Amino acid sequence: MQFPIVIGLHRSRFLDAALGLLALSASLMLLFFPQSFWLRLGLLVLIWLVAITSWRAMTPPFHAIHLASSGQLSIQSHDMGDFVPVKLLPGATVHPLLTVFRLNTDDQRTHRVIVTVDSIKDENFRKLRVFLRWRADFGEPEDAA
Repeated sequence: MQFPIVIGLHRSRFLDAALGLLALSASLMLLFFPQSFWLRLGLLVLIWLVAITSWRAMTPPFHAIHLASSGQLSIQSHDMGDFVPVKLLPGATVHPLLTVFRLNTDDQRTHRVIVTVDSIKDENFRKLRVFLRWRADFGEPEDAA
C-alpha cells in the first residue's frame, strides 16, 4: 500500500434501506395488533421516532479518515479543514462486508464508525480493513473486566 491514504466516508445505502424496511414492516404489523387505536398510534409514533433517531446516528461522524504509514489514524470532521489525530480503541470488527471500529479524540469523546462495502470504494474498503487488522488490537476492550 502507498501511504498516506485518505478515505472519504459516506452513508450506506444498504443500511438505510434495511432500516427503512424494518420500520415499514413494524408499522404494517401494527395493523394486525388487536389493541385500541390510540395504543397502536402511540406505538407507530414510537417506531418512527426510533427509526429516525437510528437513521441520524448512522451518519458518518467524519468526512474522511487519513491512514499514515506509522500506524497513526487522523480524521477530518465536516466542520474543520485539517486532519486531527485520533486513537483507535480495541474491540474493532473487521469483516468483508462490514467494518465497525471506535475512535477516541483529544477531547476524550468516543465515536463509532460503521463502514459497509457500499459506503466507500472497494479498493479503499480493502485498504482500511488491512490497515485495521495490521494496527488494531482485537482483544477485549479495556473496560470489559
